[in-house]
Amino acid sequence: MYDDLVTPKILNRDFLHTLYDAAYMECEQDGDGDSVITESGLKCIATLPTHQDAVHLAILFPLKENVPLQEKLECVNRINDRYIITRAAVTKDATLLLCDYYIYLNGGVSRKAIVLGTKKFIEVTREAAEEYAADIIA
Repeated sequence: MYDDLVTPKILNRDFLHTLYDAAYMECEQDGDGDSVITESGLKCIATLPTHQDAVHLAILFPLKENVPLQEKLECVNRINDRYIITRAAVTKDATLLLCDYYIYLNGGVSRKAIVLGTKKFIEVTREAAEEYAADIIA
């Protein structure tokens, strides 16, 4: 029963890529070995933090240059107020909207939970971007 759980001990970049591939998700590995999942027109990058007790999911949206920083930050605040599954931020140079989420593995998480959690993150992030950031995304 517990053999199916993903724990930090067995998780690595190749395992993660194989997991998404087995779930029939459009997935490839980038030059760093991170998994890049394409779904609903979005590219989600799945990385492993150095401590490897989680899967870090991130989606980046390029922002329009002519939009004031204040408007970008207001968008981030609206997303963060409304959504739990995605966390929004603007990069230091204010050119990208970053949405991210962590799937923690302590105690073990099923393969299915990782796949469904990733799909839910992509779905919610797409919804948040359409609802609150459509006017500022390039």
